[in-house]
Amino acid sequence: MMMRSVILFLLCLFFASQSHAELNKYFKTFRTNLLPYQGFPIDPVPPPLLVVKEKSLIYTDTDGNGRLDAGEIATIELVIVNMGKGPANDLKMVSQLTGTIQDITLISPNIPTIRAGKEQIITTIIRAGMNVQTGKVLARLTVKEPNGMDSRPVEIEFSTLAFQPPNVVAEDGIFSSGSRPSLMTNYPANLEVLVQNTGTGNAEEITVEVKLPEHVISLDQRHLPIARLRPGESVRLNTGFIVTTSYTAQEVPIKIVIHEKHGRYGSANIFSAHLDQPLTTRVIVEAAPLKPTPVIPASLHSDVDQDIPMSNNRYINRYALVIGNEDYQRFQTGLQSDQNVAFARNDAIIFKEYLVKSFGFPEKQVFLLIDATRGQVSREIERIIALAKLSPGAELVFYYAGHGLPDLETRQGYLIPVDVTAADLKDGIRLGELYGKLAASKAAKVTVFLDACFSGGGRGENGLLAARTVKIKPKGDVVEGNVVVFAATSDEEVSLPYTKQSHGLFTYYLLRKLKDTKGNITMKDLVDYLVSEVPKASLLENGMKQTPQVLVAPDLGDAWRNWKF
Repeated sequence: MMMRSVILFLLCLFFASQSHAELNKYFKTFRTNLLPYQGFPIDPVPPPLLVVKEKSLIYTDTDGNGRLDAGEIATIELVIVNMGKGPANDLKMVSQLTGTIQDITLISPNIPTIRAGKEQIITTIIRAGMNVQTGKVLARLTVKEPNGMDSRPVEIEFSTLAFQPPNVVAEDGIFSSGSRPSLMTNYPANLEVLVQNTGTGNAEEITVEVKLPEHVISLDQRHLPIARLRPGESVRLNTGFIVTTSYTAQEVPIKIVIHEKHGRYGSANIFSAHLDQPLTTRVIVEAAPLKPTPVIPASLHSDVDQDIPMSNNRYINRYALVIGNEDYQRFQTGLQSDQNVAFARNDAIIFKEYLVKSFGFPEKQVFLLIDATRGQVSREIERIIALAKLSPGAELVFYYAGHGLPDLETRQGYLIPVDVTAADLKDGIRLGELYGKLAASKAAKVTVFLDACFSGGGRGENGLLAARTVKIKPKGDVVEGNVVVFAATSDEEVSLPYTKQSHGLFTYYLLRKLKDTKGNITMKDLVDYLVSEVPKASLLENGMKQTPQVLVAPDLGDAWRNWKF
């Protein structure tokens, strides 16, 4: 009894000497290690509560067309929020597929512990083999928790497409010899070839082999790689050469052999030029016959596509997003081919070349999107804005050729990605929101070019809402920050093509002036030229009025007039 009293007295002295925090620690240890053995109840660990974050379920495939093609990899991404009071441990993703699921494999992710009040992005990988069939797949996803506190299942449906063969051809070719009008021995010459995928499927791991005759010396690589070409997509390749005095023939045939990943869908074409005779702008000899295809042939025809002015300057603070949305029919059922946007691809491709060659934009900092979906456009807008915020004194250029539409009630304009229908206009890119984001980038200069209209007619007379008999006068969106917008049309007008030049009318004259001045032009002079020349050309070529306009943020005052690229 005496011993117990002594021990209790000593314990009292010990605890009296400890801080409040130390006492809490001892008490917690006592509850954890001793109380359970004495039959005392302890508080249970609170459970998690798993909720799929609203609008976080996203399907993304490699080529961004919203469809799982044979041989393609895609992902399904969702965000899980733990709204409970306890941690979520040992979680597993359970996926069920129904529909056309032949040769489709799901790879479930490892999910880390999600603490109370936190969220976690979870990505499931989908692999499609070459035996995938055309149809639809419904994926049902559930995050399982060991104690049954599972998330509610979510479902997402996507289309599948059986293997579509590509067809890669050298579609067009142009010989040149610097400032000389003819091909001559012992003088450098060049062959520019337009390589295009005219098939219905993606072409990958492409190699363009250049085969020269004996006594013709190559000045460049003989094997030119291309990572990928989507259907209808094209790239320009240049190969330099010299015809030596040992060459005795009059014709100089250059054979272009194209290989791709499957080894079955390439081609071989021969382009020839005659020695000591004037070079023509286009020569194609022995071109392999092409199968009928809905792909719009690429062209090297326009004068603004050739001899683009070159600059040796490079500006590391310049970024651009260039979009050419042409083929809406391929992404939307019920559209006719005349509701596509003629020459939008060529507009975007050539505009990018001017940015890189004439205005010193680093190649990797100009992001080109052809037939872009809403997901692609949104992601790339966020990317260039993030880059601008990380680059003091950044300069941004945003270019868009494609359909635009107005909201029937608000009259606000929207850019229309190829997978957005007129009925789902709110899924488009609202111009006011776009301008606000670009201004928020704090870039020193933001220049926007829009070769589209927002009256409901689309680009050309047969837009997405071509059945409308009365067009809408779009509401002018407020421009703020350091933003200047060049728009192809005013009020209820329609943005028109310039068929002879394989460009949009607005884009052709934009490029024409940039080429003629070699880029040495102020924004004021560019505006004056476009407002003067485009309306006249529109009436002459299309019999319709088209008047470009410029929108300027009020804070800029007149400072923008002296801007240059």
